[in-house]
Amino acid sequence: MSNPTRTAREQFDRQATHYDVRWNAWSAETLNWIIDAADCRPGDAVLDVATGSGFTAVEFANRAASVIGTDVSTGMLAEARTRAKERGAGNVTFSEAPAESLPFDDGSFDIVACRIAAHHFVDVAKFVKESFRVLKPEGRFVLVDTTVPDDNETLDRWQNGVEAVRDPSHVRNYSPSEWRRFVERAGFVLGSVTDAGNGITIPLDDWIAKAGCTPEQGADVRARFANAPQAARDAFQIHVEANGATVFTWRRVLLKAVKKNSN
Repeated sequence: MSNPTRTAREQFDRQATHYDVRWNAWSAETLNWIIDAADCRPGDAVLDVATGSGFTAVEFANRAASVIGTDVSTGMLAEARTRAKERGAGNVTFSEAPAESLPFDDGSFDIVACRIAAHHFVDVAKFVKESFRVLKPEGRFVLVDTTVPDDNETLDRWQNGVEAVRDPSHVRNYSPSEWRRFVERAGFVLGSVTDAGNGITIPLDDWIAKAGCTPEQGADVRARFANAPQAARDAFQIHVEANGATVFTWRRVLLKAVKKNSN
């Protein structure tokens, strides 16, 4: 049986140089949302879990006292360190660590953020519990990830199937109601969770290229889009543009929760 953490590490080491300005443009709306939702203050300590190439961590650096970005991919962390240095973000450090086992003391952070990454985690419930543990009382947990609609097994199966073919490190996109259960069971008080109004159109060929797909993987993904059921075409706005390019829109879940003081 393969090791999912190793798969994610290997996949993102291979993808690291693909996570460029174009990728950030696809997800810029989610970056703006997560920064606003975190309500960051000048004295805050921030943890960015699965920081990737560091876009979110570096953005928080402009607003917080300190930021730590963690990831399982050394290739991604190298890209993140380069980005932080180029941006003059001297209050950001990076550390290799899985999301499910954060190497920090209880109550270390005011904010835990995670953007477009949790669908790669082996154990999301454990990640959320770890986030709760490392937050201070009244600390904020903010997350954005790709999602599937609630209570629609057909769309769930099709979308997660496509993702797994494109990127073997993909574990699962969870629905908003599943995320609600994760955070409430971990002990958080949920502030908001929604998947409304935050999709972004992505060209299929660019999406395949970003993952570093083999020709066989790429062909399989294109075939799945070409033969997608009508429900998937409608939900994910799959269509062919005038230039012949297939484009689609992945839905995203936006979530904010708070670790309330138990005293």
